Amino acid sequence: MFASQNQILTFLKTRLMIFADYWVKLLFLLVASFANADENDIVIIESYHSTYQWSIAYRQGILNVLPEYNFITFQMDTKRLPEASFVKRAQLAWDIIQATNPKLIILGDDNALKYLASYIGQSKFNAVYLGINSNPRKTGSYKYKNITGVLERPLYRRSIAEIKKLLPKMKRVLILFDDSITADFAIEEFFQNQKALTIDGVNVQLFQSNILEEWQQTVLEAKSMHYDALWLGLYHTVFDNKQHISEAKILEWVSQKSKVPVLAFWDFSIGKGKAIGGFVMTGESQGQAAGYIAKKILNGTSPSEILPMIPKHGKLIFSQAELKRWNLSLPAEMGFDATLVK
Repeated sequence: MFASQNQILTFLKTRLMIFADYWVKLLFLLVASFANADENDIVIIESYHSTYQWSIAYRQGILNVLPEYNFITFQMDTKRLPEASFVKRAQLAWDIIQATNPKLIILGDDNALKYLASYIGQSKFNAVYLGINSNPRKTGSYKYKNITGVLERPLYRRSIAEIKKLLPKMKRVLILFDDSITADFAIEEFFQNQKALTIDGVNVQLFQSNILEEWQQTVLEAKSMHYDALWLGLYHTVFDNKQHISEAKILEWVSQKSKVPVLAFWDFSIGKGKAIGGFVMTGESQGQAAGYIAKKILNGTSPSEILPMIPKHGKLIFSQAELKRWNLSLPAEMGFDATLVK
């Protein structure tokens, strides 16, 4: 469970983000000095923030596989904080890892791996990563024998092919991305840094920006630019005059203002007042896969003996409310396999 020693210690450990960095470190080290590390402690370093739906889902996936362990979490918050603070956040995460002396470290998403791989790779700790869009060979993390994990490869081609069954006249679509490190990795790995390509006979254009005004203009002009649908990629680092805009507000605005159907690549984007649906990735599948790798390592297998993996994933999920709002009906061949949510 997400607990350690006693309720007070757990409360302090798992809520580190509510304090300024200096006080986080001071408080944690003070607590650690009064409590011995639990032999079942696992530290999860999250690239993002605790209320991010993707993070919530993968944490649950990990817990489903490893219910007997105690989890201590730290959020780097790199969706909302400026990039200049990332190194400092990583140093704080490393200080907490050392103070905790965990049985294993789990690194959630690209930034946690990017900024902590060199610390962990030269240490006594073993680590499992998940949600990695980058190529470990390009980032250098592959060279560390005590780190392995789960790669994230969104199902762009399969998703567009599946939606052609729902929108058979679809010929031209636009995929929306923020200008984050994660989005850069995704675009580089799958799209080979191209801004236009053809998938299953559909002309696909890519849009990438962190500027709210550019997002709004692009969405509002989509229909006049002859796009048949929009796909939400990542939208979590959009700013308005240096003020971060929450992902919930971006999602709601795009859903309300778009004049063409809005689809998704990730399950957290789907629901009433959100995207209609899609053939999507789930955070829980990433967490479960990481949990199974972690279990092997905890049972004595060396990380160097476990190759990075891409889990079998992908799920048709659709919002009943959004299908109705857009006057769409799932064809029988999709309906049998689809999960319907509100």
